[in-house]
Amino acid sequence: MEVILSKLKAKAEIAPDNALLRDTISLLTDLHRNEATTQLVTWDSLIRDFQRLQDQGLWDISEDNTKLLHTLRRFLTTRPSKELDRKPTSNMPGSPHPTSTTSQGSFSIIYPDSESAPSPLIPTSDPVLLPLELVEILNRTYFHHLLATDPKRVVPPGKSLVSMLSGPPKEGEDAGKPTLRNKVEDLVHKAFWDEAIESLSNPEPSCQLPRIKSLYQDLLIALTPLLPSQSPVITTLSSPLPPTSSPLNSAIMHLREVVTSLRKRCAPVQDQDLDDLLRSLDEPPLRSSRPISLATLVVDTVRSILRISEIMKEQLSQFILGNMTEQQLQSAISKQARTKERKDILDIWKSWRIEGNWRIWLDNYQPSFQVNGVVAESQFKWVIRLVQALGSSTPISCQLPTKVPQSVENSLPPILFFSAPALLEIQNYLQALVIAASLRTLIRVSQGAQASDTMSFMERLWILLKAEIVEEPGSGETKLVHLADEVVRARQLDGAILSGEEEIRLRTAVARTLNHDDPVFVLLQNRILKALVDALWHQRSDSRQAGARTGPPKMQTGHDGKRAEKRARITIVLDPEEFDEAHGAETPQLKVGRVQGFEDEYLRKVVEEVFVKVDECVRWIEGVWQDVLRVGAIDREFAV
Repeated sequence: MEVILSKLKAKAEIAPDNALLRDTISLLTDLHRNEATTQLVTWDSLIRDFQRLQDQGLWDISEDNTKLLHTLRRFLTTRPSKELDRKPTSNMPGSPHPTSTTSQGSFSIIYPDSESAPSPLIPTSDPVLLPLELVEILNRTYFHHLLATDPKRVVPPGKSLVSMLSGPPKEGEDAGKPTLRNKVEDLVHKAFWDEAIESLSNPEPSCQLPRIKSLYQDLLIALTPLLPSQSPVITTLSSPLPPTSSPLNSAIMHLREVVTSLRKRCAPVQDQDLDDLLRSLDEPPLRSSRPISLATLVVDTVRSILRISEIMKEQLSQFILGNMTEQQLQSAISKQARTKERKDILDIWKSWRIEGNWRIWLDNYQPSFQVNGVVAESQFKWVIRLVQALGSSTPISCQLPTKVPQSVENSLPPILFFSAPALLEIQNYLQALVIAASLRTLIRVSQGAQASDTMSFMERLWILLKAEIVEEPGSGETKLVHLADEVVRARQLDGAILSGEEEIRLRTAVARTLNHDDPVFVLLQNRILKALVDALWHQRSDSRQAGARTGPPKMQTGHDGKRAEKRARITIVLDPEEFDEAHGAETPQLKVGRVQGFEDEYLRKVVEEVFVKVDECVRWIEGVWQDVLRVGAIDREFAV
């Protein structure tokens, strides 16, 4: 901490008027002097401040500074309030075995380690000009993005989505491998409870009451998710303590109420533990006994209640998840992913940079394909601009949030950052479609008996092209000679006998046709891009018209004359705000008309599949950044 402060103070001599630098120094000084203030600070907010200092040239990127930030992170994340993720402040030490999940709403996403994450956005093995903490944030958000948009890429085979939401190993499962951190935290816990017993052993009520109130605050935080808001127990724990000459006896009475309430709501497996607590509370030490006896009973009971409440919350969480359908899970994950994606991009890039980059990108509107006047309306202009980028021969990319932005051709604006990998894959698919259609012009499209041979040519060709896009193991690099071989083979299957010179000319034509400047390639590419824009436009136009006249397809509250099916015995009522309204909503089917040059039956099917990928990507962006797409500005009140 002192080393970081000294470095920041040195920067303050250079920039004494920088308010962010002064505030950061003041905050770290308070943390250094009083560790209790860590309860008011989160690591995410602090690392964002350091990122802003880095952008302003007031914090340097170096290996030493990265280690210092790691130390600072450990200092914050092991503070004594991390056991329960809640809004009220707890006085209790954190769990000695923190999990690797991030809480969002009613469940958490299990993020894999950076080294083992499938399809990371920024591989940690590659040298990058970003702090490791920022790389981790971006990779986790991208993992969440994939879980919502393309779960098969991150969910292991044979697993369902719920496997990505279940908790990691609980305390005790790794008890045979205690770490130094575990040992230190166990000592901290023991010291906390010993200090509580010592405070309550003081016979003066003025010393006992503040400590009892502190323990009640911990109980209130732990029990709020488990008990109704109007429960007498919640009222008792949240109310000021009444004046009394015997605070410990009053506490025992209140704790008996707490245990009784939990006994009514817990699973049978916890009955014995709670019954044991009730027996000990029904037979407390005599008032004439030493104060430490009553103090120990109160503290041990509070400690047991907290432990049992954690078990009950875990059981409740797993019960809710287990009873959610796969579609409900996908909807909830989608809602979380949209919210997280928007928040992280706004925090990292800032509104002014996002809006500026968006305007610059949109102003570079120069589609090479014909656009109808109706399609080119302002709200749809960004889609045309995106298709323009997809048709470029330069790979799509999105700049990393580095201190000095680099000028990269065909770069996307920040709001498309997490969609960029999917858009790059789509760009490759579109080019592969054009390549396949171009090579198709070099063979004779047979009729009748020979039609199946022509189809097999297109299928074999697409297998070669797709293998390189998805980088299938063992596929190697699709070389020009492989494509030329397929064209020669198709001509020979059509009955043509090629001489040596004719085969050379045909292979030369293949190389020429695949050139991005070849007239045939350009013509076919413009046709497919125009067809893509038209399909996206018509679908959204049909969707708006359908929305204007939408009504319930049938009455939902009355009987339809049929015998009702057997109902489930239990219905889980979930908060609608935790679900993505757009997920699973019925939308008009994407209609792909006849595209000249792509009439081959197999090729038409692939065209539809690629167009659907584009539509899904566009819909995702529309759901996260509707404000920017409409008016080009960030609306702070916009809710995803």
